[in-house]
Amino acid sequence: MIPAVALPCPVLIADIGGTNCRLSLLAEHGAAPEALARISTGAFPTPEQALESVLSTLHTRPRSAVLAVAGPLYGHSAQLTNAGWYFDGPKLAQALRLEQGLLVNDFEALAAALAVLGAEDVVTLVPGQPEATGPRLVLGPGTGFGAAALLRRGEASVLVPTECGHIGIGPEDPAEVKLWPALSEGLPRVTIEALLRGDGLVRFHRAVAQQSGLAEPDISAADVTTLALDGNPAALMAVICFWRLLARVAGDLALALKATGGVYLAGGIAPRILPLADKATLQAVFSSKPPVEDLAARFALHVITAEAAAERGAAAIACEPARFGLDDPARLWFA
Repeated sequence: MIPAVALPCPVLIADIGGTNCRLSLLAEHGAAPEALARISTGAFPTPEQALESVLSTLHTRPRSAVLAVAGPLYGHSAQLTNAGWYFDGPKLAQALRLEQGLLVNDFEALAAALAVLGAEDVVTLVPGQPEATGPRLVLGPGTGFGAAALLRRGEASVLVPTECGHIGIGPEDPAEVKLWPALSEGLPRVTIEALLRGDGLVRFHRAVAQQSGLAEPDISAADVTTLALDGNPAALMAVICFWRLLARVAGDLALALKATGGVYLAGGIAPRILPLADKATLQAVFSSKPPVEDLAARFALHVITAEAAAERGAAAIACEPARFGLDDPARLWFA
């Protein structure tokens, strides 16, 4: 059996992205995390100040924390990729009066969530032929683009964070070739994250507008989504193109991992544009991987629709860090 090595409760659970920071409190092991606050990452110069602004209002302060951050980790430290916050675990513990803590990548937390989410928490786009013990991959667009894997090893699981969003990418079919000059305009390097994130929807809308000879309005990613759901032709085509590229990248990354356990799209964007997902088209793009079509046809593609999935994953880690291989002193930090 896996040893029950748990962080002391109450546990502060945080899902910290480039735009928003969502905070919850895990009162006891096995309970659901209780939402505390959602604050803007840009509203505070440091994570210590942001977290203390919430913790100072609590009657009972947390004894430990699991902070899921949108950026690469270096032992006890991390830097947000799309914001200025820097995390030093031991200094955070001292500043916030924590006994113990753990930094994880935000997609590590989402990968851990795959171990606790149920069928009601996902929508299937491509059924595939998933293997119960096969590697599972979670990826998705938000302020940036992240990906991580969950590998099963008997009763234990191994979380594998990645920086897949910074892989270079180019056009694959004639339609993408036509759009690519506008999509890549102003970018020093065209990466997955540059196109498949929130402001990537704006790039797609601009590219579609240029191809159609339309004016290019000053528009946000949220506007593109709203207009597309309302049937606006240019916005709708932008979202369709975004979906196609997302499915293509998901299928390519599935091959890199051989994700026979399934591929899961996470983040705030995919659920919002889910009504505009054409399953037949996405299955064709996701699975069309010559000369390994037979392997690609086995991969399933899902969208995580559960609220606070990363926080649920971080809570699972807090309860059983050893289950996910995160009980190593190189990862845990203390005041």
